[in-house]
Amino acid sequence: MFVKKHGLSRTKIYKVWKSMRVKCYSSNKANHHKKGEIWICDEWKDDPVVFVEWAKQNGYQEGLQLVRKDKEDGYHPGNCAFLKIEEASKIHGMRYSRLYNIWTQMNQRCVNRNLEHYSSYGGRGISVCDEWKKFENFAEWAKKNGYKDGLTIDRIDVDGNYESSNCKWSTDVEQQRNKRNNHLVTINDVTKTVAEWAEISGVPYKTLQRRIYKGRKEEDLLAPVGTIYDHKYLIKIQ
Repeated sequence: MFVKKHGLSRTKIYKVWKSMRVKCYSSNKANHHKKGEIWICDEWKDDPVVFVEWAKQNGYQEGLQLVRKDKEDGYHPGNCAFLKIEEASKIHGMRYSRLYNIWTQMNQRCVNRNLEHYSSYGGRGISVCDEWKKFENFAEWAKKNGYKDGLTIDRIDVDGNYESSNCKWSTDVEQQRNKRNNHLVTINDVTKTVAEWAEISGVPYKTLQRRIYKGRKEEDLLAPVGTIYDHKYLIKIQ
């Protein structure tokens, strides 16, 4: 029905979509990927029109090959790109790196409706800029802008997109301070975020967060790790 209405059946890009479907869902198992079951995202699986629109916006040209950047992952916008055949055969060498994982998760938060946190990202209209849809571009920016192990990608404007003008590399404490849903703790009439109290007290952020989650007594929250709790604090959680 879609094919007849939209006139895609004779186009080469439709053949790319059809080939993708065959590799994943053909009744003939011999046609499937050699490395086992590979899936197609819901938005592409049964609708060639959506796939074609994405392809046209993401560098499709005749002669290019549709490839999955992570061969263990499925066909979805965050994991696919169009490359020349000779480029498609190359491996950028960072597929199992921490930076590649950050890039993959960044894209997934914006496009994968099945993720628990999708509503806070893609569900709010947050997206990844066109330039960063190609991992190599993102990696180049990261290396030139202070990336190192232990830091995470942080949007300066929490309502803005993932793009070079709105992103920086931050520590866990810096990033938590920038969250929309920051947990506030008041001590002696002074209110600060959990991240700020962690920085001031020396109690690790995750330790302080865990104490709150487990319902520790208010006066125990900022006690030094591994010592008898200091009861001099009067704390109110907001």
